[in-house]
Amino acid sequence: MITYATTKRVNRSAADAFDVIGTHVYDNHLKWEAEVLNIRRITPGPVGQGSRAVMVRRDYGRRSEVVYEVTEFEPDRSIAFHHPSAALDFNIRFELTPIDEAACDVRVDVRAEPQGWARLLEPVMRRAMPKQAERITTAMAGVIEEAPQRSMRSEGEA
Repeated sequence: MITYATTKRVNRSAADAFDVIGTHVYDNHLKWEAEVLNIRRITPGPVGQGSRAVMVRRDYGRRSEVVYEVTEFEPDRSIAFHHPSAALDFNIRFELTPIDEAACDVRVDVRAEPQGWARLLEPVMRRAMPKQAERITTAMAGVIEEAPQRSMRSEGEA
């Protein structure tokens, strides 16, 4: 199993950060991870525990579709996802820790377990994951900081 964790401080409240990576994750995920081409909702309604979607990805030139599910959803605190596939059982969790009214730490915990033939690639994945996760987490922090604050959104932008 491959594990990785990192924490980024963002200049937004935990509520604002959660709005980007939790409440509106399906709209925003494409902004911080270039490998994600599209996300299609499976379950209707707002994002919450049990919500499911199809993530269309292009990794190393190969296009794939992965169904993923929200396994934890605690507004302004944490959200977690499970992405099972034939090649990789992938879990990611985001935890928000308020620093003050205008900043929070975003902790990202990744757990990935190669399956079947992909186990042969585990040593390569183990070396590549920290660099890739750091790139994605840094981009995500930028998206959070560039997003409008919830208090500044118009009524129609919920």
